[in-house]
Amino acid sequence: MSEPVIRVFSDLHYGDARSRLSDLAALRPLLRGADEVVLNGDTVDTQIPGRPSGWDEVVDFFAKAGPRPTYLTGNHDPDLEAPAELALAGGRVWVTHGDVFYDGIAPWSHHAAELRRRLEGLRAGVTPEEWGRVETRLRLNRAACAALPGLLDVSRRTAAARVARLVRTVLPPTRLLEMSKSWRRTPALVGAVAGLERPAARVVVLGHTHYPGVWSAPGGRGLRVVNTGSFARPFGGAFFELSGEQMRVVRIVEAGREFRPGRVVAEWNLEK
Repeated sequence: MSEPVIRVFSDLHYGDARSRLSDLAALRPLLRGADEVVLNGDTVDTQIPGRPSGWDEVVDFFAKAGPRPTYLTGNHDPDLEAPAELALAGGRVWVTHGDVFYDGIAPWSHHAAELRRRLEGLRAGVTPEEWGRVETRLRLNRAACAALPGLLDVSRRTAAARVARLVRTVLPPTRLLEMSKSWRRTPALVGAVAGLERPAARVVVLGHTHYPGVWSAPGGRGLRVVNTGSFARPFGGAFFELSGEQMRVVRIVEAGREFRPGRVVAEWNLEK
C-alpha cells in the first residue's frame, strides 16, 4: 500500500487583491494526487471590518476538492477555530505559519508598533518560563492579531487601489529593510526555536514572510527550513510534499487561469 501524499501550502490570502488567487478552482491542478492538504495560515484575511473573509467559500471548496483539508491559523486569520501548528512524521516535520519565530510577530508590518504594544500587555501576567513555550507565544500572537484596525481595503482591484498598495509596500523605507533582515535571519531564528522547543524536528515548514526557499539552519543539527512563500507577488510560492520518508519542495507556476506544479526545488529523504 502506497504512503499517503500530504501537501502543505501557505498564504493563499484568498480575497486579497494582492494575491494572484482570485478563483479557488484555479488550485485544482495542485491538488491532484494528494491525499491531504495542509493550509498553513493566512488562507484568508478575517480582520477587515465589513468585508466577508471568504472563509465559507474556502471550506466549501476544499470539502469537495478531494484531499482531506487541515487548516492552521496565521496572523491574518487568527480567530479561526483551528490549531496554530501541526506535527507530521512523528514530530520530525513541524508545520507552523511562522510568526512565532519573529519578535513582534511581523516587524516589517505597518501594524508593528501596535502589535508590540499588544504583546507587551498580554505578556504582563506571563512568567518567563511560560513565555518561552511555543504554545504560549502562538496563543498570545493570535490574541494580539485579532481585530487589528484596517489600514486599507485590500479587496479592491482597481488601478488606484493597486497604486495605493504599492506605495504602502515600499514606504516607509525602513519597512523594506525589516523585510530583508527577516529573510536573512529566518534559518537561524527557526533553528534556535526548534532546537529548544521542537528538538525532534528535522524539517520546519513555514510561510509568513512570503519569501520562498529551502535552507539549512545553522548549528550542525541537519535541520532543514522550508518557506513555501505565498500566492502574492513578487516571489510567488511553492508547496512542500511529504509521502512516507520522501519529501519534495515544488514551485507553483501560474498557467493561464490555473496554478500548476512546476520544477522540483529540492527532494530528499527524511532523517530518522
